[in-house]
Parts: sequence; structure tokens; C-alpha cells
Amino acid sequence: MVKCIFLLLLGLIPSITGFDFCFIKLAPDQIRLASAGDTGVNVGWHIRTSLLNFSNPLSNPIVMFDTSPTKLTSKSVYIKSSSYEKNIELGVSWFYSVELQGLKSFTMYYYQIVGSGCVLSSSILNFTSAPLLGDQSRPVRIATYGDLGVDGLIGTYTNGPCLFEQALNALQTKLSEIDFFLHHGDICYADNSCIV
Repeated sequence: MVKCIFLLLLGLIPSITGFDFCFIKLAPDQIRLASAGDTGVNVGWHIRTSLLNFSNPLSNPIVMFDTSPTKLTSKSVYIKSSSYEKNIELGVSWFYSVELQGLKSFTMYYYQIVGSGCVLSSSILNFTSAPLLGDQSRPVRIATYGDLGVDGLIGTYTNGPCLFEQALNALQTKLSEIDFFLHHGDICYADNSCIV
């Protein structure tokens, strides 16, 4: 009973005091990119809130980007936020999606998810934008994979332990040879395992 009252009070402190009170700093994870038309890229990520905190930690998600890692001057366009799995012990899973627009073709871009309040900024990451449609000046090398959720008792028995880790390790050895990875489904699973 005392534990429940203590936890309830901890959850009320930020709303009573009117300021952001961070028990822990939250970090973006499960960062992923997707094509968004000829000149755009969608950036998605996940944040799990802390205990008893069900509010959206990023009410205005922003990604800054540019062609220089030291000067990120372009700003993303907000698409959506959604929550999943409201659990009093675990917090809430929040998913974010923004779009980087007006990208030049086949150009290295650097980007960073901007932190706010109790959320840390991501490290500066990078990607190369898609070539112009129809550009045949060089081949585009694509690797495709999907539904690697084959672990577990039956998966381990039939495929050996940690098959999706084995597959990811194999893909990582080919990073320098691949321009584009196409993942065609089942990226995350209800047992908290994700392919990132």
C-alpha cells in the first residue's frame, strides 16, 4: 500500500509543480528510415516513458538535417505520434514519424532527433538519399529481408539459437556493399524484441 501511494505521488509531482521533472532521461530508439517519394525520407523512432508517466514526452517531434554533420539547418515536417501499451509498471511506448523533404538525389545527409524536456537528442546519424528515378549511371544494390521473428522454443529447435541476430550480423558485414535495405515486414514483436 505504501509503495502504491509513493509511486502515485511520484507520478503527480510534475503536474503539481508545473515543470518537467525527470526521474530518468529518455532516449530515442528503434530509429528507422523509409522512402517518402522521390525527394523525401520518413524518419521514425520509439520512446518508452518512465514509470507512471503516460503523457507524450515529445509533443512536437523534430528532426534537424543537412549535408554537413556540423550544421544541421533544415527542419523536418511533423507527420504523427501514436502510443501503444499503456502499462502502469512499464510506462507507454510512443512512436514518432516525421518527414525530411526536398532532398537532393544521391547525396549524403546527416540528421538528429531533437530532444526536449526529459528526452535526450539522438546522436547524429546519416544516410544517402535515393538516386534520381531512371538514373542508370551506376547500379543500385538492394538487400531485402523480413520477418526474422523465428526465435523462441520452436525457432531455436529448428533454426539454431538467435537466428535473427545471425541474419543481422550477416547483413552488417555487407553494409559497405549495399545502397538500400528493404525490410518487408514484422520489424518488432510483442515480446519486446526488435530488429533495429
